[in-house]
Amino acid sequence: MNYTTKILRPDDSHDGPLAGLDRIDLGEPGHESETTLIGDLIAAIRRHAQALALWVLLCTAAGIAYVAITQPEFVAAAQIALEPRVRLPPGADAAAAAAATVPALDSAQAESQVQVIRSARNLRYVFDTLGLDADPAYAAKGPSLLGRTVGLLSALVPFLSAPPLSPEEAAMRAREIAFQNFSDRVQVKRLGQSYVLEVSFRGLTPRDAARLTNTIAAAYIRDQVLVRAASDQRGTEFLQGRIALIQAQKKAADEAVATGVITDFQFPDSDARIVGAALRPLAAAYPQTKLILLLGAVFGLVSGVGCIAVLHSFDRTVRSPAQIRRMLGIDCFPVPRYREGRLTETSALGRPESDFALALRRLRTVLFAVGGEDRYITIGLLACHAEAGCTALSANLACLLSASSDRVLLVDADLREPELTRRFAPRAADGLEGLVLSPANGAELPEVALAASLSFVPAVAAGRTANPNAFLGAHAMRAALARVNGKRDILLDLPPLDASSDAQAIGHMLTGIVLVASLNRTKLDQLSDAIRALHSARCRVLGIVLNDPVQARRARRHVRASAS
Repeated sequence: MNYTTKILRPDDSHDGPLAGLDRIDLGEPGHESETTLIGDLIAAIRRHAQALALWVLLCTAAGIAYVAITQPEFVAAAQIALEPRVRLPPGADAAAAAAATVPALDSAQAESQVQVIRSARNLRYVFDTLGLDADPAYAAKGPSLLGRTVGLLSALVPFLSAPPLSPEEAAMRAREIAFQNFSDRVQVKRLGQSYVLEVSFRGLTPRDAARLTNTIAAAYIRDQVLVRAASDQRGTEFLQGRIALIQAQKKAADEAVATGVITDFQFPDSDARIVGAALRPLAAAYPQTKLILLLGAVFGLVSGVGCIAVLHSFDRTVRSPAQIRRMLGIDCFPVPRYREGRLTETSALGRPESDFALALRRLRTVLFAVGGEDRYITIGLLACHAEAGCTALSANLACLLSASSDRVLLVDADLREPELTRRFAPRAADGLEGLVLSPANGAELPEVALAASLSFVPAVAAGRTANPNAFLGAHAMRAALARVNGKRDILLDLPPLDASSDAQAIGHMLTGIVLVASLNRTKLDQLSDAIRALHSARCRVLGIVLNDPVQARRARRHVRASAS
């Protein structure tokens, strides 16, 4: 017999009332933020807080490792002030000198001098004078992993490999690479809107940083002196005094380039002067330890949160009651974790002040409310999969019902995993299995009295294993259930849907079915499929109880230990 021939959505219209807990507002005040995606994302971040913290620490540790293995670099800077000089023709007298005006300097000329300092001509002079082509700090580095891979592939494919270089070409290439590495370490910038230029060099040692910075600045002054000398030599008169002065300035500039030390020598024929020589830096400028550590921590935090957000978008696991309400359109009743010790079948009665007991008492009130005008209710607790805590909830809820009702019947309808039977009636002489396999329709439910107001129907007799062909939808079972319906409060611990579809066979005879889901374990698709299957069998779904899977597994182990 097929009880799932029709597939329905939870919000589809039905013939007859199928309303359950989704008609009653069980939302607690202050939980409105949980209904938003941001609230779910924050909850996901809290769940993965330890992994996120570990990832941030790993990224920070990677930053520390990078700082530890990176070669420190030092930056020294020198300042050059642009001061255009008055240019007088050879033989000019004092009157002409007094009447001359200083040439104006605009921003475009200042920016052009930045490029002059960084020009290949200026830097090449420094590079050649100091013989930096032989310095290993600027020599060509070995090929990277990608370069070695490309080289290996090129060697395997002859027509892709480049022709070998001659010794002269190889030396020239190495020299150009060294010059490029050197020039990449030079920086020149204009300080604000002033006519002061700052020349800086990034060296591997404080001495090299200061020396090469001063050398580059002196080379620029030398170039200015040579330009002035060439202009004067083209004049109609050439004064020997001017020649001697210019030669002295050129010699001083050459010495500064060679030694990297700026002296107090004045360069009157240069349109610029060095106002601040480079000093040896006291601390490394690179790597920037604080910035790298901050970036590592920020990267770890952002990437970790992003990864959590991506995983959350694909996660179909039940994480909160609000998620069930939003995704399935049915209300969810949360049952908090039992924190007062080990969860047993009587914890709700033994610890009435616990949050667990309070939640079950609220659930009891709601179940009586959905029963309408009927004096007694028949409720089935059903899980989508095993170890959802359905058995422990059924036992505790039955104990609570018996405390406020004169007649309560707890039925262990899980024939294949009779956990309640192992706990309450391990030596039962008869069980529900015998009833469903009986050909007679007049047999009664085999009850065992547990208390004055609580009776129990075991699933199997002592020492027996349920027949796989036993079916709760048998005529004898439905007849026996119909005879006790409306005469007492009945609570059935039904087999999970992933193991049996028996719940669909008798669900229409009950006041309603309460689905039990495990927090952080049950999938939304499982709940959606369960609701469709139950509705197709004309079962009334009252709502979903969200249980804690940790406590459910502990209770299951405790039941088996007690039975043994």
